[in-house]
Amino acid sequence: MLDEVRSADVFYDTSAGAGVVRLLARRLTTRWPDLRGLNLLGLGYTAPFLSEWRDQAALTVAAHLEMLPDEALHRHKMDCVVSGGHFPFPELSFDRILMVHALETAPSGRELLRSVWKALRDNGKLILIVPNRRGLWALSDTTPYGQGTPYSQRQVRRLLQESMFHVETCETALYPPLFPLLRSPRLSTAIERAGGTVLPACGGVVILEAVKNLWGGVPLTVGKRTFSLRRRLVEAE
Repeated sequence: MLDEVRSADVFYDTSAGAGVVRLLARRLTTRWPDLRGLNLLGLGYTAPFLSEWRDQAALTVAAHLEMLPDEALHRHKMDCVVSGGHFPFPELSFDRILMVHALETAPSGRELLRSVWKALRDNGKLILIVPNRRGLWALSDTTPYGQGTPYSQRQVRRLLQESMFHVETCETALYPPLFPLLRSPRLSTAIERAGGTVLPACGGVVILEAVKNLWGGVPLTVGKRTFSLRRRLVEAE
């Protein structure tokens, strides 16, 4: 994880990194336009994106996974270091959780998502950004989007469902090729818009917004048969 954090720190200081933040931040603020009074957790490497809401949210915390260089920690006062098995936040602590450069490099994605589920409030929301297996960005190890294990939309949907999340939206983003075109805001924005129309499955990342599934894991046993609570409620309607 140390190398991934260092590469992200360097990448987002470049003009290409700034271009990525510009394109993805538009997607994020469309989903979450107003976080006034809410508690926000960024998990993975999220500092470039959290600045979109830092003046709105009541509390903003950036949590890195595993090891982090001391010099990187000192750059952001609200940073901390966590792991999927040692999550230092009380249950139901956050209204919004943003995960970037987290799931694909975590030793156990399911363990990490379980900790996230506990820390998220019952009416809270999660946005997860992961490298797209079908996109070009996952093929380059010169950016943080080429680190770890990329996911297809189906794979990450299934993982979230198995971790007791309900996926509300799923889309791809980051269509411009690496580096050169990202330096031109107008050109990269035009490619981003065209890519979503022409090749909707081939963006560099998959972005999902999810909420907690509060009923999927609660069983009811009647006689010798076991039903999920959700199925019983549906049948009763």
